Amino acid sequence: MAVPTKQLPRLPLLVDDYLADFHKVREFFNGDFRELDAFQRQAERVRSRRIPREDLAAVLREQNKNYGCGPETLDQIEKIVRDEACAVVTGQQVGLFSGPLYTIYKALTAVKLSEYLNRNCPGSHVPIFWLASDDHDLAEIDHIALVDKENKIEEIRCRMPSFESKIPASNLILPPEINDGIQQLKDLTLDSEFKAEIIDHLSEAYQSGRSFAEAFARWMTRLFKSQGLIFIDASHPRLRELGSDAYYREIAEESPSTRKAIATSQRLRQAGYGVQIPLHEGTLNIFYTERERRTIQWKGGAFEIKGMAPMIKKEELLALAKEKPFLFSPNVLLRPIYQDALLPTVAYIGGPGEIAYFAQMKEVYEGFHLPMPVIYPRKSVTIVEKKVDHILKKYDLKIPDIWSDADGLFGKITKERIPGSLQESLSLVLGHVEQDMDSLKKEILAIEPTLGDSIDLAKGRMNQQLKFLEKKILQAAKKRNETTMRQLHKAVLNLYPHQHLQERVFNIVPYLIKYGHAFMDKLDKAVDIEEYGHQILSMG
Repeated sequence: MAVPTKQLPRLPLLVDDYLADFHKVREFFNGDFRELDAFQRQAERVRSRRIPREDLAAVLREQNKNYGCGPETLDQIEKIVRDEACAVVTGQQVGLFSGPLYTIYKALTAVKLSEYLNRNCPGSHVPIFWLASDDHDLAEIDHIALVDKENKIEEIRCRMPSFESKIPASNLILPPEINDGIQQLKDLTLDSEFKAEIIDHLSEAYQSGRSFAEAFARWMTRLFKSQGLIFIDASHPRLRELGSDAYYREIAEESPSTRKAIATSQRLRQAGYGVQIPLHEGTLNIFYTERERRTIQWKGGAFEIKGMAPMIKKEELLALAKEKPFLFSPNVLLRPIYQDALLPTVAYIGGPGEIAYFAQMKEVYEGFHLPMPVIYPRKSVTIVEKKVDHILKKYDLKIPDIWSDADGLFGKITKERIPGSLQESLSLVLGHVEQDMDSLKKEILAIEPTLGDSIDLAKGRMNQQLKFLEKKILQAAKKRNETTMRQLHKAVLNLYPHQHLQERVFNIVPYLIKYGHAFMDKLDKAVDIEEYGHQILSMG
């Protein structure tokens, strides 16, 4: 079952058109994600490039073995060299316990799309997950949300000692308090036959003293072990060295990426679309990262690293980028360029926000002499558990009804559940007031024409009193239907928490505790690569 994307709440216009009317946004992208030809053309461009496949594979073997990968992943890595495989790439911040559900859906979409391309296109394709370990927005990655035993949304947070600093996730070390977070997870979730095993596996990944990024990679590797998903942590010094040309050009040409993106952004605005990435002239789209991430600005031919002195000449900064590329990392605009300079990327799996910012990227790719990948929308899913499904059926509700205003939904259901005879009687009385007062008005006006306003006022008051009575009846019905209200609240809380899609709020671990690792198999079978709507996964 799927819901058309046009029914999704708060979808930006550009993304709405990308998903439903691609021809409107075609000029900003490199191929329609629904057309196999687009992937084949991109594969030809990728295979014509010089890519450091041997060096890349060596780093991938090292990293993925460290994460505990299986033989399926190592075989996929070998294909990059042996078969000159193309890559279906996705990526995400390294959130606590894998972060929101959509992170799982991203990874699963990459796996499924690579399998689909292997069946339908020439050549070999492998799935790669890019660990966004350079990110320093720790407030987004240090917590998860779940529904607890009392049917309330609870948050589990693991604050880092250096929370206030702009330290990349790759440099963050899990404190002993991570064990408190795992204990809180145990306390908030119901017991099941799978709980002990899931908690043990999670604890093996998230150990005190391990980096935040490595813990994420180890946990995700366990979840996707049999599917051969390759993980890459681009903060590795050797990868920084292999991708250093992007940094060098960004410095040498004083941010050609910004100039290209600004030109595209103007065209997007002229077409009536918003712009996802804010752009700042005079600022490079790379950071200086010795410990913290620091922005780099240029002033009159010299460069300033924020928080450091003195100013640096261009020649000095270029020499530093060449000799110590591990001291630099890309921001959101240059990250895809760095990524696709390293990888043989045929497609990138992105969510709504990424689709919007890739719309600003086409000319940036051209400026760096790279083929922009086909942007494939990640699968979007709502999980409907058995008890929630029962509530939906009881009240004849569809998922888009839940996405509507909750108070309006409660009022509608309550009103519908008032006895029909009472509703009919109220409607009948209201109709009689209207009809009888109009007849009376004619007779009175024939006797005294000046009483028209008084009659209308009396009629209005009577209607007002009846409406007030109807409202009081509805309020009484709401009080009597506490069970109904509680059930509807449960459905809304589980399917549209905090007025957001479920996939943006909840974490996968509570579902694994309930259903075991077989839940991953159920997801895999349910997600259809050729279905472009929002999919509904029923657990009933």
